[in-house]
Amino acid sequence: MAERGASERTGVVPAGADVQRERILRAAALALAEHGFDAARLRDVANSAQVSIGSIQHHFETRDALFRHAFEWSIGELIGRWRCTAVGEPDPWRRFELLVRELTGDPDLIRRCTTWTEFCASAARHEELRDGIRRVHDEWRALVSGILAEGVATGEFAPVMSQEAAVGAVMAVVDGCDMTIAAAGGMTPERYAEVLLGTGRAVFGVRNVRSGA
Repeated sequence: MAERGASERTGVVPAGADVQRERILRAAALALAEHGFDAARLRDVANSAQVSIGSIQHHFETRDALFRHAFEWSIGELIGRWRCTAVGEPDPWRRFELLVRELTGDPDLIRRCTTWTEFCASAARHEELRDGIRRVHDEWRALVSGILAEGVATGEFAPVMSQEAAVGAVMAVVDGCDMTIAAAGGMTPERYAEVLLGTGRAVFGVRNVRSGA
């Protein structure tokens, strides 16, 4: 992707340009959630970000480049939150609880679930988006696998199936709940957390739960 402007000529990105670029990316991610990759328009992004279309084109050469970058930005933000949540908590089950609360307690949960569902649907039609989807799944799998392996090593978990299958079950519940929320299927954040924590307890074979939630 070719980005244009003073930063290309000098190698220095002004602070204001960074702020405006992030505002545009956030607005583009919202447009993707509302309209999908194919139907989202630059005008939708410009109105939401309160910038001109020319300002958008200053940062992103094409419409597709903008939405690809918005997709990657949204994924990077999500992964960053997951990593921060999991850092520093020594107890494996408590760390899983914290990840669940991060997922289900997001004040923008509906938007996030809708965005993710749209991303997945768009990736089915646009091969260039698939690496981002895989990256999110790989990151979530690595976080949950690490928690499960540590719990098994300390004797706190006794999985009722293979560790790979247990992690897959948790991931399937996350995807299913996200889709239900995106489709306005009646799933509440509280129910989402209850289902995900219950699945984790069951498939991990959690012993002596010390819940901090």
